Amino acid sequence: MKRILFIFGLILSLIIGVSCTQNPAQKPVKGVASSVSKAGDVKKIKVTSDNCNVRKGCSPDAPVLQASDKNKTFDVINEVADWYAVKLPDNTIGFVPKGQCKPIVPDSMDRGKAPAPGTKPTTPGTTPGTTPGTRPNIGAGNGAVNGTGRTPGDTGTNTTNNNNKTAQPATDTNSTSLTSQEKEMVDLVNQARAQNNLPALKVDMELTKVARIKSQDMIDNNYFSHNSPKYGSPFDMMKQFGINYVKAGENIAGNQSVKGAHDTLMNSPGHRKNILSPEFTHIGIGIKKGGQYGNMFTQMFISKPK
Repeated sequence: MKRILFIFGLILSLIIGVSCTQNPAQKPVKGVASSVSKAGDVKKIKVTSDNCNVRKGCSPDAPVLQASDKNKTFDVINEVADWYAVKLPDNTIGFVPKGQCKPIVPDSMDRGKAPAPGTKPTTPGTTPGTTPGTRPNIGAGNGAVNGTGRTPGDTGTNTTNNNNKTAQPATDTNSTSLTSQEKEMVDLVNQARAQNNLPALKVDMELTKVARIKSQDMIDNNYFSHNSPKYGSPFDMMKQFGINYVKAGENIAGNQSVKGAHDTLMNSPGHRKNILSPEFTHIGIGIKKGGQYGNMFTQMFISKPK
């Protein structure tokens, strides 16, 4: 009897030993995702009401400086409560109520550009995280960031800025057409919007180039966060590359497949909100192979009303 118990104990010990010494790296790494959005600075407005009075102050009782017809545009100097301070032809300042106009991005402002050679990127804010060269501690699942807050599920990390690096796009990010994976993701996004009675997003290739750079940057610098150690926040990054917008958003994900990344994003309220926002008009998709998740995905959304 003792001999049988001894043999049974030996076998049980071997089973436990084998299970405990298996290499955890052999297990597939699950996908992750995160989202963020922000309103941009309004630089130009278009009058949307049939009759709009530009007033001397921020009050409906203030003297009228001029009457403006529908579709008249003004350069915006500032926002004051429910009014836009605008520059008038005689270089004086007038006030237009927000309810009688809308922010726009005119064609003259709609020009993406790479940062000038030799210029240093804007110094980004940093958040506690890993140091360069270490793998970020990101668990399975997804998290979402709205505004500047971070939810408990978002364990994205960021590293410190390297001022010796310049904001130069990688040579393989400047293709003028979408890759098959990028096109697949755009189609999935627009199918989801169609199912919710929303217009399709137009592909903005300048924004796509920025999204590709962001995905490659996350792989090269081994982080998963909206804040790049090189380019700063997605909004800093868009500014550096000359992307103009009224509102912008970003979804990032790491996943083995386009469908897997899309499903993860659509099943999270923050990411879904960006994808299905009626305010966004254009999208840029950047997908790069690499990293512990297999592929890195960056979706950048902007609104460019005319």
